[in-house]
Amino acid sequence: MDTLIQDLRYGIRTLIKNPGFTFVSVLTLALGLGANTAIFSLTDQILLRRLPVEKPEELVVLRSPGPKSGRVWSDGDSSASLSYPLYKELVEKNNIFSGLLARFAIPLSVSGEGQTERADGELVSGNYFEVLGVRPAIGRVFTSEDDRIPGAGQVVVLSHSYWTRRFGNDTGILNKTLTVNGSVMTVVGVARAGFDGVQVGQTPDIFIPISMKAQMTPNWDGLNDHKDYWLAIIGRLKPGLSPAQAEEAFAPIYRQIQELELAFNKFSPETQQRFLDRKMLLSPGSRGRPILESAQKEPLLVLMGMVGLVLLIACANVANLLMARGAARQREIAIRMAVGAGRLRLVRQFLVESLTLSVMGGAVGLLVGWWTIGALVGAIPDSIGAIGLSKSLDVRLMLFTISLSIVTGLLFGLLPAIKATRLNLEATLREQGSSVSGGLSQVRFRKGLVVSQVVLTAVLLVGAGLFARSLNNLKRLDLGLRPEHLVTFSISPDLNGYSPKNTIALFDQLHQSLATQPGVEAVSEAVYPPFTDTDASSNITVEGYQAQQDEDMNVGQNWIGQGYFSTMGIPLISGRQFGAADTASSPQVAIINESMARRYFENRNPLGLKFMFGAGDRNRPDIEIVGVVKDSKHGTVRDKGGPFVYLPYSQFKTAGRITFYVRTRQELGSTAGLLRGELQRLDSNLPIYDMKTLERQIDDSLFNDKFLTLLSLAFALLAALLASLGLYGVMAYTVTRRNREIGIRMALGATSGGVSWLILREVVILAIIGLVVGLPAAYALGRFTESLLFGVKVGDPIVFVTAGLLLTGATLLGGYLPARKAAGIDPLVALRCE
Repeated sequence: MDTLIQDLRYGIRTLIKNPGFTFVSVLTLALGLGANTAIFSLTDQILLRRLPVEKPEELVVLRSPGPKSGRVWSDGDSSASLSYPLYKELVEKNNIFSGLLARFAIPLSVSGEGQTERADGELVSGNYFEVLGVRPAIGRVFTSEDDRIPGAGQVVVLSHSYWTRRFGNDTGILNKTLTVNGSVMTVVGVARAGFDGVQVGQTPDIFIPISMKAQMTPNWDGLNDHKDYWLAIIGRLKPGLSPAQAEEAFAPIYRQIQELELAFNKFSPETQQRFLDRKMLLSPGSRGRPILESAQKEPLLVLMGMVGLVLLIACANVANLLMARGAARQREIAIRMAVGAGRLRLVRQFLVESLTLSVMGGAVGLLVGWWTIGALVGAIPDSIGAIGLSKSLDVRLMLFTISLSIVTGLLFGLLPAIKATRLNLEATLREQGSSVSGGLSQVRFRKGLVVSQVVLTAVLLVGAGLFARSLNNLKRLDLGLRPEHLVTFSISPDLNGYSPKNTIALFDQLHQSLATQPGVEAVSEAVYPPFTDTDASSNITVEGYQAQQDEDMNVGQNWIGQGYFSTMGIPLISGRQFGAADTASSPQVAIINESMARRYFENRNPLGLKFMFGAGDRNRPDIEIVGVVKDSKHGTVRDKGGPFVYLPYSQFKTAGRITFYVRTRQELGSTAGLLRGELQRLDSNLPIYDMKTLERQIDDSLFNDKFLTLLSLAFALLAALLASLGLYGVMAYTVTRRNREIGIRMALGATSGGVSWLILREVVILAIIGLVVGLPAAYALGRFTESLLFGVKVGDPIVFVTAGLLLTGATLLGGYLPARKAAGIDPLVALRCE
């Protein structure tokens, strides 16, 4: 221990005496370690971290893929959407699980203590907290009695974060009432700190018993509908039972349940058999419902790979610096060995210095990572379902960075230490002074490190180029509409107790009021706002169209307001838009897009023809087509398109919420006040939410692509800079080592240009070797990112040529100063020094 402390003190003194070397090394490592810390933080929170509940390894997510008949509500995995009657059957016949909980996320309008605000809620079964093993911070959590009688469970449990944010940790909130979606609810408890639900990215503010479903989702009950799939179910396995064993044991029970469910569905014989053959799959649930995980797993793994390459480049850079220092300290090493120091003792000394450097780099890297985490999390829009991610450094993150620092110190320190202590003792001691020397093998090793840096940088540059091209393709895509000068906001009158009839009346009033405001050019509405990844669809029966057996007759749908297409800039091809005459009492009408017209009305004029939603066994099509519009993107920018039908919101029987679109040339700030003022004049208790420009909404929908592109570009440019610095260090060392040779060449008539080329030629050779290895490697690794790209192939020649040119420029830049220094050597001075 004493010798280790002695090595540490000596290493620190040595680093202090070489501030330039120490600063460059620590900064290089800090950038690499900081980037890894930041990306690992996101990866840990989204992909790795378990739920803060009792024995999370016993939890499983229930999924049943296969045909469904009816309405499916999904936030990313429709196979995990099950009906409430099915949940009750599973609970009743269960002999596999120690408990089955159910949940469904909903928006809330909460009134209390003189203010109304929008909040995030979660309908949960009465055993929700019991199954998870989550206890209250104050008060109590739900019991089965709270969920027994529909409409009778008028109690709520607050999340700890909402209690802190909204009520300032006031324990007096217990037994007080809040008006939630028009219903008076009593606060009976607060969940313990740290528990934010069972789905990463969703942080419910208020938990409500499922028995209050009809009251919390006005105009939609769903508790008794076997064909309404909206519920997510998580089970806790009995101790000692694996998911595979539970699946096998539960299969016959689920088959019986499916046979009962078949009576509520109508399928063709083939589909009926597929329905009966559906399995209940049990996916690991220790990390909760993996919705955000599924969406972000591939991008995060790609980014982890990229920051790993950046760290390897940083290690190669510091290893090069250590090699140079080792060469400069050869006389010191020889003297220490001559007076009795063993080689292992010296290697340990160098490793202690390396580890000291890496720990210092890790400490600064934590600061870099902390700042980067805050910037990344702060930039994530709420609309992608990643709410509640932490910006802070926790113990796991610190342990990760410390561990990575130690591994990094060993990685870049071991070989330079071994090479520095492998020398000819007698020859080294005969040298005068402490001039820089070193063998040919050391030079080759350092050049090998530079080549490896070029290879890794080539991979990063190509990856960044592919993502940049993909993002550019998405931004230049024809969306089929004009997003400029459109302001959008949403309201949910149903959450404030409005009936569908009163909701539509409010929509009409607000539409007319906004249309007359100065600066407003056009106003319209949509129930399902574009570019929010929100979709609705249904099977249809088309007049005069004979569907093939088991043909997919599913079409997208949206309910919209008057003048929607002119407001959004979607061209009308034929027919008319919806008008004031299209009301709830008038004949049903619809407008279809080009894709629907081509598929179902080939060689026919669709205007005046009819269709209906669902099967037409007993009913006749009754919705008349009055217009055809150009195809436009709806759910996301990446939408592939397809048949789509628009209907007037005035004929939407369960109208409850809507998004307004206001075309104006005024700035958002001035427009926002006007819009809020008009709504407040009509209903001061109705909150506005998601107010932004449509361009901002589209930009938010492209967040994943922007996130990947910007970070990969940053990592690639950082790698190129580090590679350039590494090359500079090697070539500067080479020039110093070849001073006598260059002096002789110039004395014999060599020109400055010839000497410069002598050095640059080595640079070019190193760059060529790196590119020859790096570009094929980039192509091979790029195959793993193909699913993340849009409109660009992995072997895109523009990307590869650009990456090659950038990397060549970076290497030439790194070799330019050493070449210039070599050209400026005075032969007399060089020869005299020898």
